[in-house]
Amino acid sequence: MNQVPQHAAAQPADPLGQVSAVSFTGAVAQQIGSGENAHNAIVYKTILWCFIAGGALSAAAFAHAWYKDSATPMNGVKDVWAIFAPMVTLALGYMFGKGK
Repeated sequence: MNQVPQHAAAQPADPLGQVSAVSFTGAVAQQIGSGENAHNAIVYKTILWCFIAGGALSAAAFAHAWYKDSATPMNGVKDVWAIFAPMVTLALGYMFGKGK
């Protein structure tokens, strides 16, 4: 005989397997906060991920150029930051330039 735990039986099952808006909103709010904190958290996360991705891709570009015995291994790093630097400055401009 299969026993269903009581906490599972208390929740109605969604036949389509969809996530309810309440649980999704709660998960997003848990990650980034709410209200004014959410706006700032998005900017901080954007900047953080730009630095993480830029650093990782810079290291990969430098290692690839060094492995290939390139005369200018920093060109790849410069090209990577030509993509990520505008994103960081755009995020900072949004954060400090938005009017209240």
